[in-house]
Amino acid sequence: MNNISNGTESKYAMPETKAHSSESTSPANNANFKGHQLQATKSSRRVEAALQGKCSICMDPFTNTEIKPLSLLPCFHVYHSECVTQLNKQSCPECRDHASPSTIKIYQNSTSLREDLPLECAENLCSVVGANASISSGKKALCPYPLATFPYQAAENFLENNHAPIIEWLRESFAEKKYKATHVHYDEKYCVTTRFVHLHEKPAIVFFMQLKPNEPEGEFSYWAEDINKAKTPEAAFTNLLEDMRTDLLFISLKKTHPAIFDISTDLYIYHYDLWNYNAIFFNNEHNSVPLRTIFDPSTKSFSWDRLKQELEKKGFEYKKLFETTPSEKFLEFNQSSRMGAFERWEVDTVDGFHSNSRGETAVPDCITPSSQRPVSESRLEIPSGDLDTDSFLF
Repeated sequence: MNNISNGTESKYAMPETKAHSSESTSPANNANFKGHQLQATKSSRRVEAALQGKCSICMDPFTNTEIKPLSLLPCFHVYHSECVTQLNKQSCPECRDHASPSTIKIYQNSTSLREDLPLECAENLCSVVGANASISSGKKALCPYPLATFPYQAAENFLENNHAPIIEWLRESFAEKKYKATHVHYDEKYCVTTRFVHLHEKPAIVFFMQLKPNEPEGEFSYWAEDINKAKTPEAAFTNLLEDMRTDLLFISLKKTHPAIFDISTDLYIYHYDLWNYNAIFFNNEHNSVPLRTIFDPSTKSFSWDRLKQELEKKGFEYKKLFETTPSEKFLEFNQSSRMGAFERWEVDTVDGFHSNSRGETAVPDCITPSSQRPVSESRLEIPSGDLDTDSFLF
């Protein structure tokens, strides 16, 4: 999601980056469902193979133009319906699995049976399954969900014209990863003002989600000015998918590595922005590393090693990101505030956890690389290599 507006000149030193484009022809960037191919499931292939043989009850061969009614049992064995009726058994003649009349599907011919066989997406780890397409033609069908079902197949005003099916897809996608949406709505004149962004009356889908029990809801927004930066509807949908993947990444990191978001420590993630700044900010708006260098939402690859390298370029010790002891500056600030000023040290749940505080967040900017305390590695669990994202990203 976009956290920065193009219409306001910031007084802070933000990183300069090239605008991201999803128009790349690289296969890794084809992260849209419309371009995926469908294939027969393992069970469907077994049925197709059976139709090339014969009915094991009457021993008559099936034909490609079989016009007799056929019965498909729950175990995916196929027989002539007449044979199954005459046999009058509650189990499959071949595998002996239970097969009551209520669980047997009857088809008038082999063509109708083939058309009803389940398909799955050929893309690795794609969560899209099922479609009404024939596998008898020998041709692979385009994956029809969700982009091909959207009413408006154009890049212009993509989010505005398709917000209803997008909202439904957002609900299903986050639910698949065990996140429950408490409220989702389309706002034609969404407004938000923070130290990172000034968005005034722009179309957006706003998504409220319960991240943890007994904690405030998280608010996530998907803005038309980000999603619509595309020349094709496929590219627009890719923008949405990459936006969601980025949010899911940081949601997961907050659950598995809470220390890296702990504002009381020497080094923590303060904010992230995918679109305008392509940055992960640390401690405040002055320190950032390039987000897409560390996480590629098109391939779902996240590298702890690249994060370490980028932090070291800025003079920060990577291991401090996993420290849980409050910093001395934080303790001094807390002591001097006597809770008066500390109450202004806000943690907003909008768009990046520490990012969009609607009041000016009183973060002690005096925490710099030179002011950090030494940390012992022996008592910290410091990750390295690549993060396995397949469990929480789709």
